[in-house]
Amino acid sequence: MKIIILFVMIIIISACSKPEEQSTTALVLSEINGAVLWERISTEAEYKTYAFWPDHEDIQPGQSPHGAYHKIYINKVLSEALPSMDKVLPEGSIIVKENLDSQKSLDAITVMVKVKDYNPEAGDWFWAKYTPLGEILAEGTPVGCISCHQGMDDNDYIIVRPLDLEI
Repeated sequence: MKIIILFVMIIIISACSKPEEQSTTALVLSEINGAVLWERISTEAEYKTYAFWPDHEDIQPGQSPHGAYHKIYINKVLSEALPSMDKVLPEGSIIVKENLDSQKSLDAITVMVKVKDYNPEAGDWFWAKYTPLGEILAEGTPVGCISCHQGMDDNDYIIVRPLDLEI
């Protein structure tokens, strides 16, 4: 009887645990575009397997243009780079922000991915915005994204928190 109870508990715990992020190589300049990035975060290494931004777990209050609420996921490359004392994230870092409306429903998905030599003037970030179903709304170097984030160029264009902050 104890063995059966233990077996059931193991199954329940396994079913409730978050799947592990799949290992992938960094996207490169010659291949980056909105469709390739969507494939990466939705199929190859599904972003919901990523960690939440440290000290920013689950749904958080948001602000325009990202919505009333948001969730911020970061891939393993970025997660393992924190804290970054030089405030520069490594190539292959991916940030996925679920933009939620006032009812906490998914409205859009915005993504930043660090691609070597993509756009040195803006930290080599490739930016994209998608509908919840993956339709590309913006990609590349959207002026709106860069103009808002450029105020944090000394923090590798990251607004949510200082990169050198201890976790």
